[in-house]
Amino acid sequence: MKCKRKWSVLSLIVSLIIHQLSAQVSVDQTASASFENLSIKEILYALEDLYQVEIYFQDDDQLERKFTLGFNDKKLTEVLDQLLQETTYGVLPYRDYAMVLLPKIIVQESFSSDYYEALSGNLNKQEDAQRKIVVGDISLLSASGKAWVKGFITDAQTEEPIIGATVRSNNTGLGTITNPDGSYELQLSAGEHQLQVTFVGYTDFFENVEIRSDGILDIQLDKGAIELSEVTVSAQAANASVGSVQIGVESIDLKTIEKLPTFLGEVDVVRSFLLQPGVSSIGEGASGFNVRGGDVDQNLILQDAGFLFNSSHALGFFSTFNSELIRTVELYKGNIPAQFGGRLASVMDVQMRDGDFTRFRIKGGIGPVSSRVSLEGPIIKDKVSFIVGGRSSYTDWIISRVESIEVQRSSSFFYDANARLTFKPNERHSFIVSGYSSTDDFTYNQEFGFDYTTWLGEFTYQAILGDNIFSKLSVAASNFESTQFDFEGLDASQLDNSIKYTKIRENLRYVPEESLEINAGASAILYAVNPGESSPFGDFSTIVPKKLEEDKGVEAAVFANAEYSISDALLISAGIRFTVYQYRGPNTVFSYENPERPEFSEIIGENLETGTLASYNSLEPRISMRFQLSDQTSIKAGYSRTSQFISQIFNSDSPTPTSQWQLSTEYIKPLRSHNYSVGVFRNFQDNNWETSLEVYTRLIDQLFDYKDFADLAVNDHLETELLNGEGRTYGLELSVKKKEGILNGWLSYTYSRSERKISGINRGEWYPSSFDKPHDISFVFNYNPNRRNTLTLNFNYSTGRPTTPPIGNYATSNGLIIPVYANRNALRIPDYMRMDLAYTIGRGYKRDRKFRTSWTFSLYNVLGRKNAFSVFFTEGPFQSAEANKLAVLGTVFPSLTLNFELL
Repeated sequence: MKCKRKWSVLSLIVSLIIHQLSAQVSVDQTASASFENLSIKEILYALEDLYQVEIYFQDDDQLERKFTLGFNDKKLTEVLDQLLQETTYGVLPYRDYAMVLLPKIIVQESFSSDYYEALSGNLNKQEDAQRKIVVGDISLLSASGKAWVKGFITDAQTEEPIIGATVRSNNTGLGTITNPDGSYELQLSAGEHQLQVTFVGYTDFFENVEIRSDGILDIQLDKGAIELSEVTVSAQAANASVGSVQIGVESIDLKTIEKLPTFLGEVDVVRSFLLQPGVSSIGEGASGFNVRGGDVDQNLILQDAGFLFNSSHALGFFSTFNSELIRTVELYKGNIPAQFGGRLASVMDVQMRDGDFTRFRIKGGIGPVSSRVSLEGPIIKDKVSFIVGGRSSYTDWIISRVESIEVQRSSSFFYDANARLTFKPNERHSFIVSGYSSTDDFTYNQEFGFDYTTWLGEFTYQAILGDNIFSKLSVAASNFESTQFDFEGLDASQLDNSIKYTKIRENLRYVPEESLEINAGASAILYAVNPGESSPFGDFSTIVPKKLEEDKGVEAAVFANAEYSISDALLISAGIRFTVYQYRGPNTVFSYENPERPEFSEIIGENLETGTLASYNSLEPRISMRFQLSDQTSIKAGYSRTSQFISQIFNSDSPTPTSQWQLSTEYIKPLRSHNYSVGVFRNFQDNNWETSLEVYTRLIDQLFDYKDFADLAVNDHLETELLNGEGRTYGLELSVKKKEGILNGWLSYTYSRSERKISGINRGEWYPSSFDKPHDISFVFNYNPNRRNTLTLNFNYSTGRPTTPPIGNYATSNGLIIPVYANRNALRIPDYMRMDLAYTIGRGYKRDRKFRTSWTFSLYNVLGRKNAFSVFFTEGPFQSAEANKLAVLGTVFPSLTLNFELL
């Protein structure tokens, strides 16, 4: 680049570092001169010397052309137009003392006052540029004089994205917060800005930044000398609970999870959500969780792009997820954005993190019944990273010491493993390959047992397609296999089932302006389900082998969602999702006298059919609105239509991991619901206190329940054991949280009802579902006298869930005693109550230590309460039925866990 001959290095077009000249000269002055066999560049230098004007240009081969030129009383601009006629350059006069040679396409633009102000602001700044951060090139500044600054905010040590960090120009007051991937984008006028980036627990970034055009500015934040908010419930902006548009969303920071009391020392993501309003389970020993009165199978559990059919190990005592490998986790409780679909009640979105791109690290923990370890680091620094982690249990040494002979003859084991490889060839593209595997084995008293395994593989390609367009393409494949064993008697058997799927999904995010964000895309899932295969177990079993035909289905969807800020007060997120589902053959289809209510006794034929056996469409609008009354108060409302094409079939108190998954068929309709919610959100004391009150209802216009004494296992006419109907859930959620300080924590209360009305059950009247628990209270208290020490207490109380008791019996003519049962779920088991304690000694204050340790001591079920998992009834000769309580845990469970990290 050449500018005034005395400078030789600048960027693409010209140096616009201009010396202020006297206003006495003018680019409009007339000139007379002649030049013979000189290059354009030499003529430009001569004109500068003769007429005391500034001409700025870039060295270019086009300017080496030789000219013989003469002119008389011509304006200088006309002379340059004639000289540059055969080139791609045009002339841009700057005020009255300078001319700039720029590409003609730029010269023809209409330049704003902001552009000229930015140009003027670059006078005499070449020395300062070396002492400040510069973004872009002034020669590439758009005619508007404004520029988009984009980039990522990350942790300086781990390079993990920081979600909800505030990026702000102190000059203008304009700002934004970082997205879930740590990215931000902010449009500012060209010129010098005092840019500030802040996030709780990190040292502020505060620098003078000169913005010359669109450009990228990545910023890394260092941890603060004293980490504030060691217990933080949300990794978002400080006022996210008030300012965000989505209603019914729970986020838990991983630091919070690590401090909570745990069962036998294992950090648990899923059980941590049970302390949030609207989330519950039927008790210890139950797989899965219930959200706002929904069934366990009505929750979509995502691990990146793939989804899991089982959220827990060891019959609900341990979470499926290794917390050390998680980046973020969010739970959408009913009002689900259009990007997600396929379940009625909720979406748990767990995003796994990349390995460290700069250094190696080993982390782990050793507990009384399980241990975990992870390793991460760069393969090619700043380009390729990996992370692997695994967990395994060893509980039998404790089980063998229990006084009960039945328990001593039992066994439990699980393991899981994650691996992830990330390749970032440049700032705009990344490729991710990841895998997950887990296995569970459980046996009780050598009478029965479960064995289930998950395999999940994923590929993700992320790209920045343009200044405002981001793409995420993912492919996932999974196989979930389960086996149930009955070991003794003539009916000893082995029951196998499995479900496989392949999923492809494309999501585009478009941000045309700061107030508008659009997400759109499509997905397709191909299912292959083995609904059941039974075989004899042992030499004396009389079970006849039986295998059902494989079920196949395709679920495809397109979606679009826009979040638009109409004003500072009103923010709207609206979307639509359209889903097409097909149940595919070949498969045997039964015909019934009454297809609307199939009965086994009314089968009139069966045929092997191919192609599409059943097809369903679902149009699902979604909308959320936030009206902000003040900086600390807002009202939110939302509605979503949801549908579900795959369900779990069970008639026990709770589904087991081996319970059958069933695709929607011609007779088993998809589940469909309408979800409504409205809430008031209020923060206090500079957002340190968060309060919220939400009310909700879910109207389910299609669901099913099982008949009394239904036979569900390996049944090729399963529809004859199910009854169709409708359902409803409604309730209120109250939450109070204190995020920072020596004393912090939260209190949540939920009032929730979950009811069903099924033709053929309870005379067609409404009755409580198995997950109806009207009252639920959770309290979490943290005492942090300093950074290293944390004492945590949590307390949980909930109403007992419903069950169906016998109310009498009668004898048949041959002496057989037949029990008579009450209405479905007419009785409740005793209420649930539990209190836990944990004390954590964190790592020391020396930041340069390579080996760091922390200890967590916890007491689970401090009160030693024998909470009922279920109530069952026994009856002796000539006696009435007697109720018995089954308590899975009935004592205090202590644990001591060593956590370590090697850098």
